[in-house]
Amino acid sequence: MGTYPEPETNAAIQRTPHILFISLVNFLLNFAVQGSLIFIPLLGAQLGARDWQIGLVGASYGAAFLFSSLFCGWKSDSLGRLLFVRLGLAASGLAFAAQVLAHCLPVLILVRSAVGLALGITTAALIAYAFESGADMGKFSSYGSLGWIFGALGAALLKEFNLLFITSFVCCVAAFILSFTFHEAAVKRGRIQPKLWLVVRRNFQIYLAVFLRHLGATAVWIILPLYFSSLGMNRFWIGLLWGTNFTVQFLVMRFLERFNENKVFAFGQLLSIGVFTAYAFVTARPALFAVQTLLGVAWSCLYVGALLIVLRSGEERGTASGIFQSTLNLCNAVGPFLGGLIAELWGYRGVMLFAAGLGVAGLLVAVPAAREVPGHSA
Repeated sequence: MGTYPEPETNAAIQRTPHILFISLVNFLLNFAVQGSLIFIPLLGAQLGARDWQIGLVGASYGAAFLFSSLFCGWKSDSLGRLLFVRLGLAASGLAFAAQVLAHCLPVLILVRSAVGLALGITTAALIAYAFESGADMGKFSSYGSLGWIFGALGAALLKEFNLLFITSFVCCVAAFILSFTFHEAAVKRGRIQPKLWLVVRRNFQIYLAVFLRHLGATAVWIILPLYFSSLGMNRFWIGLLWGTNFTVQFLVMRFLERFNENKVFAFGQLLSIGVFTAYAFVTARPALFAVQTLLGVAWSCLYVGALLIVLRSGEERGTASGIFQSTLNLCNAVGPFLGGLIAELWGYRGVMLFAAGLGVAGLLVAVPAAREVPGHSA
């Protein structure tokens, strides 16, 4: 298995407005996602949905995102990135706006599926385009975390469902307009016909390691607010703990590309095990803030490290990033159901220890994978 050439990067490219606009599109897109996502369970409950039906809403979104990002990332390798970036941004804006029509549970499931489908069109292509345009992928990813921070703040301030949905629509429209500053010619590559199975096989250990760790994480996230509440915390403190994670991600991701991505990825896996284990035993408020800080570091290392490994493994970057996003969304669809089931049988700490166990399995997969996948040492 040979090493593939990387796109040219230099200090001059990093300073261009073009790179900034790519990161700004990522910020706006993630602002839109989080602004709409945070209160969807509450909207479902308001429409009379039971807990398992709210889970179905989340699963429909995750499943649509999964298949869409897989297919569109694959096709962007042969048809070009910008077609999918712009089409996905426009479709995402319309899908977010359509959420104002969700006055019953079936319509909510339908529009959230449409949102997942639209986001899948643009996400993998945008990641591949950013990489091939010479963006620092750690900094690019950090703008996504910044978008989640502002999206959560916007949701807290606006509160009204329809205002949140319209705000998400406006963010996507702004991102769509900015995308017209992008130029396909900036990417010097020939058209290729990617073979999906070969890309899966090449990076299989990385995808599997990410899947195992993130499956445990998504099982934890669904019950973590309830766990914090059981420790006597109100919404204000829960919100601060949540925000700590996103803030640390934004800061840490900006400095990771200078390090060897294989070591960064393995460190993220190792630290995740410690974080999930700590959740099971730490109850003091200051210590939980420390754990949330370590969580932000762990996810930053794992996400950026894995993303760089798969993007640098071959020319089929749209396909590779599409599979990567699909892996995360498979966890988003399955993990919450596992978390709820385990919590019902063994309590909240059982979920934390389950996630730590999956983290150990992911580390055992990740370490040999990091040795075998050709990487770039910084």
